[in-house]
Amino acid sequence: MNLRGGEMSTRYILFILSFFVVSASAANDHLKQESYWDIQAISNPIISPKGKNIIFSKRYIDKKNDAFVSDLWIMSSDGSEKRFFVKGSNPRWSPDGTKIAFVKEDKNKTSQIFVKHLLNGSESKITNFKSNIKDFAWSKDGKYFSFSSFNEYDKTWIIDIPGKEKGEEYNWTEEPTVVTTMHWKSDGKGEEKIGENHLYLVDSNGGSAVKISDWGLNYVDDLQWVDNNQIVFTGDNSLNDLETPWKQSSIFKLDVNTKDIQKISPKDGVYVSPKVSLDGKKIVYTGHPNKEYSSVAFDILINENSQNKVLTKDLSASPRRLEWIDSNNIFFNIDERGSAKLKSLNLNTLKIVNEIKDFNDQFYLTSVFDGIAYGIYSNADRPGEIAKIEQLNIKPLSQFNELVLSQYDLGNTTEINYKSYDGTKIQGWYITPPNFDKKKKYPLILVIHGGPHAMYRPSFNYQWHQFASDGYIVLFTNPRGSTGYGSSFANIIDNDYPGKGDLEDLLSGVDHLTDKGFINESRMYVQGCSGGGVLTAWVVGHDDRFAAAASLCPVTNWISMVGTTDIPAWTFEWFEEPFWKDPSEWLDHSPIMRTGYVKTPTLFMTGVLDIRTPMAQTEEMYIAFKQAGIETALVRMNKEWHGTDREKPTNWFRTYGYLSEWYEKHSGN
Repeated sequence: MNLRGGEMSTRYILFILSFFVVSASAANDHLKQESYWDIQAISNPIISPKGKNIIFSKRYIDKKNDAFVSDLWIMSSDGSEKRFFVKGSNPRWSPDGTKIAFVKEDKNKTSQIFVKHLLNGSESKITNFKSNIKDFAWSKDGKYFSFSSFNEYDKTWIIDIPGKEKGEEYNWTEEPTVVTTMHWKSDGKGEEKIGENHLYLVDSNGGSAVKISDWGLNYVDDLQWVDNNQIVFTGDNSLNDLETPWKQSSIFKLDVNTKDIQKISPKDGVYVSPKVSLDGKKIVYTGHPNKEYSSVAFDILINENSQNKVLTKDLSASPRRLEWIDSNNIFFNIDERGSAKLKSLNLNTLKIVNEIKDFNDQFYLTSVFDGIAYGIYSNADRPGEIAKIEQLNIKPLSQFNELVLSQYDLGNTTEINYKSYDGTKIQGWYITPPNFDKKKKYPLILVIHGGPHAMYRPSFNYQWHQFASDGYIVLFTNPRGSTGYGSSFANIIDNDYPGKGDLEDLLSGVDHLTDKGFINESRMYVQGCSGGGVLTAWVVGHDDRFAAAASLCPVTNWISMVGTTDIPAWTFEWFEEPFWKDPSEWLDHSPIMRTGYVKTPTLFMTGVLDIRTPMAQTEEMYIAFKQAGIETALVRMNKEWHGTDREKPTNWFRTYGYLSEWYEKHSGN
C-alpha cells in the first residue's frame, strides 16, 4: 500500500492496514482476467431517517447472459445483516423509515413507483403511468410523491398517404422522424423523442396522478420537498436549442397546490444540485454566473429569505453532493489533486475543513445522519465499498470484493509530480508490476483520460492492474484541461484542444518516468478512450517514440464530428468561429490532418452504437491510415455505445485482449 501524496494520520494508516486483512493466508499470485467475472460494484448507500438501516445498490455480472445486473440490498447501519431487498433502482426512504419506494418496470415494460414495507415485506405498485417515471420524492409527511415523466411534443408535420380505404389494414412503413431540433439523439439511447419532462403528484398509497407543471419548463434533476406544499428541483426554462443543454440549468421552486413556479437562483448563469435544509428555510446549491467557459469550478451558494449569497470561491473543482449536517453546516464532495475529498462548510464563518486530514484516496458522499457521512470508499488497490466517516475516521461497512482480490499480489501505485515544457506542474501516478525490481527494464503503457475535463485518480482499475500483473508499468497523469486543480488549469485548453500544451504534459510524464531508469524505451505504448482517444491519435501525429498505440472511441475530424455527435452545441463551443466561416482551427486540431506524420502502428476500437464520438470518426482515420501505409486495424465493438466495454462484460475481456495482443505484436520480439 503506497502513501500517495503526503503523510497520512496514524488512525488512517491503521484503518488501511486493517481493512484488507481478511485471513491469515497471504496473497501469492498475480491478478487473473477470469476474476473480473466476480467483481461487484457497490453504489449509492442511503441511510434511513432514523439511522438504523442502509439501502444500497449491488451490481454483479450474469455470465451466462453477458449482462450487468443490479439489485437493491439492505443492511444495518453498522454493516451487519446484509441481504437482498428487491429488484429495482433509485430507492427513497419514507420519512418515518418504515418503507422504501423504488422504481422498476411493470409488466408493460414501463418504469413505475413501487413501495415495499420493511415490517412485513409487502410490496405495492403505486403508479400506473403511461410513460416511464424518471425521478420521484416523498413529501415531508409521507402522504404524496412528486415525480417526473416525459411529455412528447405534438407531431405537426405528417404526410397523408392517398388511396387509403376505410376499414382496410395496411402494412405500410412507419412514419419518418421529422427533426427540427439540434438535440434529437443521445448516446446510450439513440434517437429520442422530442419534448419535456414534466412534474406530477400522486398519493403515496396509490391512485391517479395529477400534473403540476406545464410546457416551457423541462425538469432536469434533484427533486425534493421544501415542506408539504412546495418542491425544489433543477430545471430548464430557457430551452435554447442552440445552447449546450446542461448550461441552461437553474433552480426552481414549485407550489404543488397553486402550480406557481419561481426561479430562485440568479437570473444569469448555470445553477444545479439544490439541497433543502431539514427545516426547509435554506437551500444550498452550486453554480456559476457565466456560461462562457470550457470548464469552470462552480461555487456553493445559498438561498435564504428569498436572497442568494455566494459562499465559496476559487475551489479546485465543482462541488458534488451537498448534504446538511445541521442548520449551519454542510458536507460536500470535491475532486482535488487526484482525490475525491469530503469537506465541510460552516455557513456562518464560511470556513471549509477537510474531514480527513491528508486524505488522498476516494470517498463519494451519498447520505448523512447525525453528523456521520455515508458513502463509497475506494483506493488504488480496491474497488468501491460502503464506508462512513465519523469524527475524522473512516470505517468500512462492506467488503464484497475482498475474498476475490485478496488472492492476488497487486502492483504498487506511486504518485509523481513533474514539470511540463513551460513549467506547468503536472500530477500523475504509475503502477508497477508485483515483485517490481527497479534494476530491471519494463514496458510502459501511457493511459490518457477522456473528458477532456476529467480527473484521473489512484482508484482501483482492473484493466490497469491486469496490465501491471502482466509485467507492464502503467502511467496515468492529469494534463492541463483536467479538473481538480482549479478553473484556470482546466479552462486553459479552451479553443486549443488537442494542442501543444496537453501533448507536452503527457510526453513530459513519459520523460519523467524514463529518467528513473526502469523503462524499456523500445516497448512504450499509448492508449485512451474518448478524449483520451483524441489525444492518443494526436500524440502519434506529433511523436514517434511509442512502439504502438490504441485510439479508442476518438474524435478525429471535428468538422464531420459536429454534425453526427449527440453533443453538437458543446462541440461548436470549442472553436471561436463555425467551420464555414473559418475552417482553419477545426482542421488544425483534427488528428486526421496529421496522418502524413504518423509512423506508429495504431489500433482503432469503437462501439458500433457510439453516438458521442460516432463510429464514422474512427473509420475516417482508419481509412486515412490504410491509404497512407500506416500499420493499423479497426475493431468495431458490437452492442457498445460510447466506450468499448461498458455495456457487455464479454467486451471487457475483448477490449483487454485486443490491446494486450496489439502491444505484444509490437514488442520487438
